[in-house]
Amino acid sequence: MQTTAYPRPYLGWRDFAELFDCGRSKALLLMHEVGVVHIGHAVFVRASDLDAYLEEHGSIDITWPKATTQRKGASHAR
Repeated sequence: MQTTAYPRPYLGWRDFAELFDCGRSKALLLMHEVGVVHIGHAVFVRASDLDAYLEEHGSIDITWPKATTQRKGASHAR
């Protein structure tokens, strides 16, 4: 990918969601896999970092994190 294809030098989750045709949660996972920059409370990815990551790896592989809470029915079983 070329950096000129991106609308801005920093990409937010909405940009990732549009680029990779996914929702917010998956976009944020993708961003964290590439490497994020915090600007205030928001997270962004440098477009150049995304280019470098894709050039090196070819794609972005993610694994959903394990749930920290149990399902509602499982917590009531005694």
